[in-house]
Amino acid sequence: MIRKTLAAAAIAAFAVTGVAAPAGAAAKTYANCTAMNKAYPHGVGKKGARDKVSGSTKPVTNFKVDTALYNANKKSDRDKDGIACEKR
Repeated sequence: MIRKTLAAAAIAAFAVTGVAAPAGAAAKTYANCTAMNKAYPHGVGKKGARDKVSGSTKPVTNFKVDTALYNANKKSDRDKDGIACEKR
């Protein structure tokens, strides 16, 4: 029963995304923010992250939420707010 459920979930994921990710696949690590912003223009954040702002600027809210991807690129989070390479 569990195998059928897992197989059905894998087929559904492939049908939705068109990409079959192997189990336990590591999140991609980007060399720098320029490279990451090509794929994710507003950055990548972990779940529950909020952009730190000062003055009258508005916080970035349209970043990609993906904790595994954020953890793989944590070095690019200069202000330690949980969002790597945030950009308006």
